[in-house]
Amino acid sequence: MVRRGTLGVIATGSTAAGPVLHGLRAAAREAGYGLSVFSVPGRGEAALAAAAAGLRLQGVAGIVVLDPHLAASPPPVPGIPLVPAASADQYEGARRATEHLMDMGHPTVWHVGGPEDGPIARARELGWRETLERYGAEVPPVVRGDWSARSGYRAGQSLAVEAGVCAVFTANDHMALGLLAAFTEAGMRVPRDAHVVGFDDVPEAAYFAPPLTTVRQDFVAAGRQTLALVTARIDGSPSPVREMVAAELVVRESSRPTRV
Repeated sequence: MVRRGTLGVIATGSTAAGPVLHGLRAAAREAGYGLSVFSVPGRGEAALAAAAAGLRLQGVAGIVVLDPHLAASPPPVPGIPLVPAASADQYEGARRATEHLMDMGHPTVWHVGGPEDGPIARARELGWRETLERYGAEVPPVVRGDWSARSGYRAGQSLAVEAGVCAVFTANDHMALGLLAAFTEAGMRVPRDAHVVGFDDVPEAAYFAPPLTTVRQDFVAAGRQTLALVTARIDGSPSPVREMVAAELVVRESSRPTRV
């Protein structure tokens, strides 16, 4: 593969080491591009502008922004194409997760959501909420987390003492990990006493105790879509239609119908 040049990547917060970046790296290698990653702890136009200025000095051909809080149109950078990373269909993934639990006969599904100000967390919450409404089920209050296993553990502690909790959809796998630990400490066995579904299918999800049912995102496909968008702008070609990457439900032991 002939090397075509270098693309800049602005990664905010935990995205600097996340699966989206790994998928983008794989797609960039396929297309013959190198990546120069600029990690910033904050977000907003000032942080993006500072990071973009640093990447411009490196002579990158274009810039991709990895930030789950970023809207579809990031602030412009003079002379350099800049696009947000493509994403999986968060709403559809949450719908599939919630339907899976409802179709097992649960009266409702509880939700451990991500930060309220994040578009990804909001999309996953909306998919969960509207699915319950279509089933005519009660919509429980959201238990809010911050994507970390620690916040999932705290959510699990609160849900373990809540009457009638038998199905939980967590907005990511790390919070599901914490929730599983809290349930175990409280004497709740998954899947005997409750079914749990996560989101992301991190590499460790298959080795949780029990192995976690989750929504898999094809991060390499998202990387390819992102590259198609940014390279079209570099070449001056019409931009391809921004498409959501399909999300796939992966069923494992945490939601097997084995409760007795």
